[in-house]
Amino acid sequence: MKVKIKDGLLIRDIAGEHVVIDAGEGVDFSKMAMANDTAVSIIKAMQQGLCTAEELAKRLSDEYEVTEEEALTDVKELLAEMERQGILRKVKR
Repeated sequence: MKVKIKDGLLIRDIAGEHVVIDAGEGVDFSKMAMANDTAVSIIKAMQQGLCTAEELAKRLSDEYEVTEEEALTDVKELLAEMERQGILRKVKR
């Protein structure tokens, strides 16, 4: 199953930290979250188009020194959290 990230998410670097801002319906500063490099990589990949968890894990294993299995576990956890926060939806294709 592919996943799609919500339109309007912005990633900004502030004081050396990654901040994700939900600006889809106007900027709401209560909808900001800190993100690590891995989360930013995943968000950017999803902003480029629909992805599966497995495709995202492959990308992470290529980018970082982790196995695809380790990356897949992390990706699934992050995607579940993003879905709970309403910034991700599953797409059947």
